[in-house]
Amino acid sequence: MWPQFAEQADKEGWPAARFLAAITEHELAERDRRRIERHLAEARLLPGKTLDTFAFEAVPMISKAQVMAITAGDSWLEKGANLLLFGPPGGGKSHLASAIGLALIENGWRVLFTRTTDLVQKLQTARRDLALENALAKLDKFHLLILDDLAYVTKDQAETSVLFELISARYERRSMLITANQPFGEWGKVFPDPAMTLAAVDRLVHHATIFEMNVESYRRREAMERKRGPGRPASYATSANSVAD
Repeated sequence: MWPQFAEQADKEGWPAARFLAAITEHELAERDRRRIERHLAEARLLPGKTLDTFAFEAVPMISKAQVMAITAGDSWLEKGANLLLFGPPGGGKSHLASAIGLALIENGWRVLFTRTTDLVQKLQTARRDLALENALAKLDKFHLLILDDLAYVTKDQAETSVLFELISARYERRSMLITANQPFGEWGKVFPDPAMTLAAVDRLVHHATIFEMNVESYRRREAMERKRGPGRPASYATSANSVAD
């Protein structure tokens, strides 16, 4: 781009300092753009899930102002704090998690979004290959690791032990955002050892913000709206809902 800036500088009589500042600002902006593109590609976020498309009005217990403050990142990611989203399936946890990840990337942070079961399987493979420590170290490059659907991890000693090692490795160093359908009281279904359950929960909540998204499933609500059809009274939806149950 420098020839274009040079031509403009000649026409408008820019001093050398202004010309150098202009091309430097352009280079910095271009580097930022390329960096965000790289980080978006590696993050594996859910497509189309942004804060603009998240229905905050449908989840009244979530403060939009608080979420927007979280997306700055500097108040918690630098401290290795965590963010935990609880609620039934279809309540928007994955959407919100991915949208927060997107906003953080745009603000300069590195994020990885993954289904918990997928990552656990990769870590199990790394352990079998005697490369678990290296695999955990590679995850350190991400300021935030988003583990979606933690409760779907099977209650298996091999799976839950690598999950516990991941939680322990990032404790007070790197942040995690976890979505789960089950409250802490049900995590005994994930970790086979009660002591491991307590230790995992203790590490996660020590520095954590917790959102409880106890709302009706978006998918179920949309399905009932389609079943009700345009112009039909709400009582029809109630009746149909009873039949579906």
